[in-house]
Amino acid sequence: MRDSEKEAIIDRYNRRLAEFGYDQRTLGWTKGKHDLRFYVLLSHWNLDNMDIMDFGCGFGDMYAYCRRHFPNVRYHGIDLNPELIREGKRQYPEADLTSGDALVSGLGRKYDYIFSSGVHNLKVSDNWRFIEESFELFHEFSTRGFALNFLSNKVEYELDHTYHSDPAQVLDLCYKYSNRVVFRNDYMAFEFAVFVDKQDDFDKEYGVYPEYLRFIEKDR
Repeated sequence: MRDSEKEAIIDRYNRRLAEFGYDQRTLGWTKGKHDLRFYVLLSHWNLDNMDIMDFGCGFGDMYAYCRRHFPNVRYHGIDLNPELIREGKRQYPEADLTSGDALVSGLGRKYDYIFSSGVHNLKVSDNWRFIEESFELFHEFSTRGFALNFLSNKVEYELDHTYHSDPAQVLDLCYKYSNRVVFRNDYMAFEFAVFVDKQDDFDKEYGVYPEYLRFIEKDR
């Protein structure tokens, strides 16, 4: 993503922050569905005692969701916009929230899982390259896996300022990083989520992952 685009995105959210303050409208969420998105992204894996990174965390509201549902999660968040992080720290002073450009400087260390919600929905000059760079980053800095959500291009119409990803193209990219992939388009009509599980060692005889071996009738 170009520096000028990053500056424009920061300015866009700063203007919303000045207008709405700590409010989901600042982040572009207007229909109260952020908890549903968190539920879907965070329900796939057992996160007990895991280190997770929330990429593009905004105010860090995923932290509050984790405190309610996954109290043993060690949450970390990063966002490009320092003003959003500053407000997030006022709302959640105990949360580990950082501002920075992870696609330039990396994430500093590895996390068990990396999650990203809504980050890839804003139209930029080369959205697909942005998605590819994000996948590379998440693969490099996660040990167990990563999950993202997207607006789908299987829609009745698209807004001028939003980017609608091709589910088949995103799914194909997932397989670059693991054969153990989950695709979900069952919770909203026009959004989808992908889960890339890097714990992909499987039993060579039966071709299944270890926790499913108990279903195999080995004596037949």
